[in-house]
Amino acid sequence: MKIFFISLGCPKNLVDTEQLIALAGEEGFIITNSIDKADIVVINTCGFIKDAVKESEDNIREVIKRNKKLVVWGCLVQREKEKLLKKFKNLKGIVGVGNPEEVLKVIKEKDEGIIKFEENCFKNFKEFPRLITTFPYAYIKISDGCKNFCSYCLIPKLRGPLRSRKIKDILKEAEDIEKLGYKEIVLIAQDTTNYGIDLNDETNLIKLLGELEKLNFEWIRIMYMHPGHIKDELIEKIGESKKICKYFDIPMQHVSFKILEKMNRPVFDYRDLVKKIKEKVPDGVIRTNFIIGFPGETKDDFFQLVKFIEGMKIDRVGFFKYSREKGTPAYNFSGQISEKEKERRLKIIIKKQEKVSEENLKKYIGRKLKILIERKEKDFFVGRSEYDAPLIDGLVYVTGKNLKEGEFYKVKIISSGVHDLYGVIEE
Repeated sequence: MKIFFISLGCPKNLVDTEQLIALAGEEGFIITNSIDKADIVVINTCGFIKDAVKESEDNIREVIKRNKKLVVWGCLVQREKEKLLKKFKNLKGIVGVGNPEEVLKVIKEKDEGIIKFEENCFKNFKEFPRLITTFPYAYIKISDGCKNFCSYCLIPKLRGPLRSRKIKDILKEAEDIEKLGYKEIVLIAQDTTNYGIDLNDETNLIKLLGELEKLNFEWIRIMYMHPGHIKDELIEKIGESKKICKYFDIPMQHVSFKILEKMNRPVFDYRDLVKKIKEKVPDGVIRTNFIIGFPGETKDDFFQLVKFIEGMKIDRVGFFKYSREKGTPAYNFSGQISEKEKERRLKIIIKKQEKVSEENLKKYIGRKLKILIERKEKDFFVGRSEYDAPLIDGLVYVTGKNLKEGEFYKVKIISSGVHDLYGVIEE
């Protein structure tokens, strides 16, 4: 039997899909990259916000239109099981968030319309093999679930409470990845800075990083650091390490104290955190995200955010319009803002950040950067510096001959744009 996989949403979902692919391969199933040749399709869905729900449902409709047997899995099932069953009548099965082995059981069943949905599916981690689908980097999920309960977020309902993996299990996976020749590992979780606190054995991110540094990866990247959980020790660790990327991914979401309190986010002046990082790690970069148009966001609140962007000159910033989601406390907040106004504010602040980004990138012109080459396109190669995370940040376009994918090169930067750099290999 041939299986075609579709993985939607975040890298954490991708890791789950990679585990299922490995399990299916061990059972003798053929993994195909052609949906037309597939006997069955598995979609690992995202249900975080309305746009993600729409994308998941559009994919389901497309597969049904092709008359393929379909298993729907993951966060959207966790969020809307009953709605899915009403909307889509001819599914092979649906599976909630949890063990990929349950999905495999549904695939193997001869019957149709199978439901595998446990109300108490958020158990401690069970370790699975993976077939990694990214190169030359690999994601490593160090925990799942979340205990922060931001007022706009469904993740604790979709993914459950915080569950951290043991360091020995993460190390085993990292060692296996190392043997395959990967050059970069990217640590992911809902909140990497909370890693280990649920294990009650003094496990924490600093200890994990110390163990991972003993391996031969050239880059160890940390994503999703919560601004309220970043300790000085972590900043110093990143600054001193020769392997940990000097890259601080810190979703701040807003800067207005009033809005941060309504979001159930840490309420303090984030300028102090930015200044501290820049002082301790002067060659580092900061990435953050902000939500635009949260309920009750006044013109003054938005202006505070604009001034923060202009004044702090953050290296990489992502902006998202607030999405009102049923099941979150913020859904019932007063002061909901129209889509038209959210869009207006979004355009304003994106334009402000583009100017900041363009100016920030000019500092690299004339410098030589260590670049990891990922692919070739026409007459140039495409790579990343340690200051750019896969798929979300800018790229470095390199002119050179006979460069190898998955290898590092010293590249002289000759020009820059709004998000990307351009360089040459000096002969």
